[in-house]
Amino acid sequence: MDNTIRMNHAERNGSVGLLTGLLIGMLAGFGTMMLFAPQSGKKTRASIQQKSTEFQERATDTFDELVTLSQFDNRKILTGQHSKTEND
Repeated sequence: MDNTIRMNHAERNGSVGLLTGLLIGMLAGFGTMMLFAPQSGKKTRASIQQKSTEFQERATDTFDELVTLSQFDNRKILTGQHSKTEND
């Protein structure tokens, strides 16, 4: 019983040490990131917003093209005009 209590206490100390190390590492990484950031936070947020808008526009355009192609292919299939492959 005494060994079990000691082991649980040691495991708890190990966990606390690990969490403390992770916290210190995260804080050091955050501080380093802030010191060496290439631009201000305001510029970074604006850049992220601009790129996400561009991505959204490209995704919408691609989706619209796929819908148009799908509708065209469906019309061809319904009218019996589907293309033949080389093996047919």
